[in-house]
Amino acid sequence: MDTDFLTEEAYRVLIGRSGEISEYLRAEIGSLSRLYPNEDSYLGAMHQYVLSVAIAPYEYLDGWNLLEEIDVREFGEQVEALAKEILAVIKLPFDQRGAVGE
Repeated sequence: MDTDFLTEEAYRVLIGRSGEISEYLRAEIGSLSRLYPNEDSYLGAMHQYVLSVAIAPYEYLDGWNLLEEIDVREFGEQVEALAKEILAVIKLPFDQRGAVGE
C-alpha cells in the first residue's frame, strides 16, 4: 500500500507523529508501507516494529549514528508513546479513522 491511501488517523500517527520523534523513523515507517496490502496489516506491523525500537532505543540510534544527537531515554519514551498511539488507531473501527487520503 502507499501512505497516500491511509486514513487521516493512521497517517497522523504513522507519518506525522513518527516524524516529530525522528526523521529517520518517519522515513523507515513510510518506506515499509509498500510491504503491506492494507492499512490494518501495515498498522499491526508498524506497532510491532515501533515496540522493538522502544525496547532497544540505544541500538536503533546507534545504527543511525545518532547517539550524540538524541537523548536515548527521551527517544525511548517517545517511541513507546508512539506504539500506544498506533495501538489506539488499530482499536478504532476503520470507518471512524477519518477520510482516506489520495
